[in-house]
Amino acid sequence: MAIDLRPRSGVELIDASFQFMRENFALLFTTTAVTYAPIAMLEYLAAEDPTNVERMLVARLVTWVFASMAQAATIEIVATRYVGENITPADALRAVWKRLGTALVITFAYGLLVGVGTVFFIAPGIYFATKYFAAMAAAMVEGKPFGGAMERSAQLTLGSKRRLLNIFGLTLIIYIFLAAAAGGIAGTLASAPTAALLVRLFLAITNPFLFTLVTLVYFDLRIRREGLDLDFMMTPSHATPPTPVPG
Repeated sequence: MAIDLRPRSGVELIDASFQFMRENFALLFTTTAVTYAPIAMLEYLAAEDPTNVERMLVARLVTWVFASMAQAATIEIVATRYVGENITPADALRAVWKRLGTALVITFAYGLLVGVGTVFFIAPGIYFATKYFAAMAAAMVEGKPFGGAMERSAQLTLGSKRRLLNIFGLTLIIYIFLAAAAGGIAGTLASAPTAALLVRLFLAITNPFLFTLVTLVYFDLRIRREGLDLDFMMTPSHATPPTPVPG
């Protein structure tokens, strides 16, 4: 049975992301939990003493590094399973380690562009968010360096930003609402340090969905623009299609 490499609507992509999460939950959660463990530890310590500036700065630095790893590792898992190949959390993290510098620069630059753009009347932030959303996927899947990954994302999203906004907009609104609700409930039921752990656990469960959606949308853009489905099926190494993944 051939892999379902075809253009999909936004609803289909979101549904495929949920289905992928259900079928690969243990793999995704384990990978994310491993990378989020150091973050949770530092956030717990920082919450114990909010006036400790040094501890807070270290927590922010650790969050940047390991959250970047979590995002890149999830993309590696989704991309590998997308073509029907097996992968373990260790495999994904090894792949991330080889491109860690690029992953860190991409998350820093993306966050800076979106953050500064949002400050200036919001619209520029939305523009940068859609223009460069696929940079991490381009780095992990295609091995692009920082500049090449940003350029690749800009190329793939050309003329598609409104569609991307429609796909990601509602998803992010729901996600932010749920994250805020989880934070509020955790803060009510537990002390600040424990609440920080509970919120990080919630993110370890939900963030892989966002990164899965990012990866599937990245592939959808390549299918639409480059006929990735035809290229894949014509590659000799894939003359016998592998076992398909859900979605």
